[in-house]
Amino acid sequence: MSFEKFKSGNERMLSAYFDRYARGLLLFAYRMVANDSVAEELVQDAYLKLWDARARLENEAHLKSFLYLTTRNACIDYLKGIENRVRVASGELKDDFPQTDNDLLARMIHAETLQLIYAEIKRLSPTQQQVFKLTFIDGLRTEEICTALGMNSNAVFIARSKALAKLQKLFKGKDLLAYLAFLPLADRQYGLPGFLKTFT
Repeated sequence: MSFEKFKSGNERMLSAYFDRYARGLLLFAYRMVANDSVAEELVQDAYLKLWDARARLENEAHLKSFLYLTTRNACIDYLKGIENRVRVASGELKDDFPQTDNDLLARMIHAETLQLIYAEIKRLSPTQQQVFKLTFIDGLRTEEICTALGMNSNAVFIARSKALAKLQKLFKGKDLLAYLAFLPLADRQYGLPGFLKTFT
């Protein structure tokens, strides 16, 4: 089993788990610290701690929880460090901000939902991928997309509708547009246009 290989010290499985969870962890960390380089550093550190703790883990679900909790705690420590520096500089005292299990769960769900969107984008046709990217990441209007892709407005509308219909299946009545609104921010932080170009 892959998890048992990881526990026994197989570094390839560490790389596999990095590929599986790192993007979601980066988005999760960025939403807390609002700094992409800090988010990357904290996630990398979480994987180092995961490797050191591998013998104590029970299964892959435990591994995943360990990564998110370790990243969450590192983000809190980072933010408290900033807060303490502000307190020293300003002489003000502030109450510690709460971090509940519900908050952690909500952030995990958000990050993993974005991962699902990216995975589903890979399944779209090349034209649908291009129209999706130009619409929801680049923010172009239909006329601009027509010019960029040499398509008529009806073809753009159909491609966008089919892409959204496929993505909507992931949400089952939830607000897909709320997640799509976050894509340009994730794009600016983690280079998602380049990520999308690798599919097309």
